[in-house]
Amino acid sequence: MTPVAGEPRGAFLKFVLSRARVTTQICSRQKHEAGYTLIPRTIPDYNFIFVRRGRVVWVVDEAEHPLGPGDLILVPPGVVHRAYSRTRQVTLGSIHVNVTLPGGQDVFEMLVPARTRAVKKGSRLDRYLDAVMTEWDRPDATDAILAMPAWGRLVTLELLRHDAALGLLKQRAIDPLVAELLDELARRVGRVTSLHELAEWAGFTPQHLNRTFRRELGVTPLQHLTRLRMEQAASQLAAGKLTVKAIAASVGLDDPYYFSRLFRQHFGRSPAQYRAAAGSNSPS
Repeated sequence: MTPVAGEPRGAFLKFVLSRARVTTQICSRQKHEAGYTLIPRTIPDYNFIFVRRGRVVWVVDEAEHPLGPGDLILVPPGVVHRAYSRTRQVTLGSIHVNVTLPGGQDVFEMLVPARTRAVKKGSRLDRYLDAVMTEWDRPDATDAILAMPAWGRLVTLELLRHDAALGLLKQRAIDPLVAELLDELARRVGRVTSLHELAEWAGFTPQHLNRTFRRELGVTPLQHLTRLRMEQAASQLAAGKLTVKAIAASVGLDDPYYFSRLFRQHFGRSPAQYRAAAGSNSPS
């Protein structure tokens, strides 16, 4: 089979958004009133730099990237970069992250974002970046530091959505079997499905299916299918229109007790507790 590459397929992007593990290392807000210079350096992680005031030039691998208010650049690990300002007054935000799938795969090597982008004023990503900056207005900087891991995850996932919507996100080649299987699993959320049935559909042995899927994405096909079912069930519980038994059946699980056990494993609470927290008064 020819590896699948190019624009990210919907099922693959959804997998990444639901499974990505984001760790945030160092974050900062920098205000400069007399110009700004960053000496040449390399870093061990990915660095989002976003400009809120003034104009700067980020030089990555000797390629210059002029940035103004609303612009964001992604600097990858291990690449020499430096920067200098074109205005005396500069305000920058910086977030350092690592983003991996359950098997340790680097998300930004599988879904390759643009180096730079102009973030539309008022967009969700723009509002997140503004919120990150205002965190540093807290009286105690420790509180801001403690909040950064959550903001790092939100910004990272929204950046992927943002770049995908604008056609700025590219997918590196993955096994076409995995790409097709992701689509098929999304279609089977409401059906009772076994690994052997999936293997028959794909024309491979169950062992090959498991091995290939885990190698590419870090989980088995059935583990991913269970995650899809629990996410759909959570959405239906929040909507408050169906009973727990009906929701279990709608995601391919005829045994409501088994469904409830799986749901608690995924969300740390029972379906009834989840529904109550979502503010629904619908019967359980």
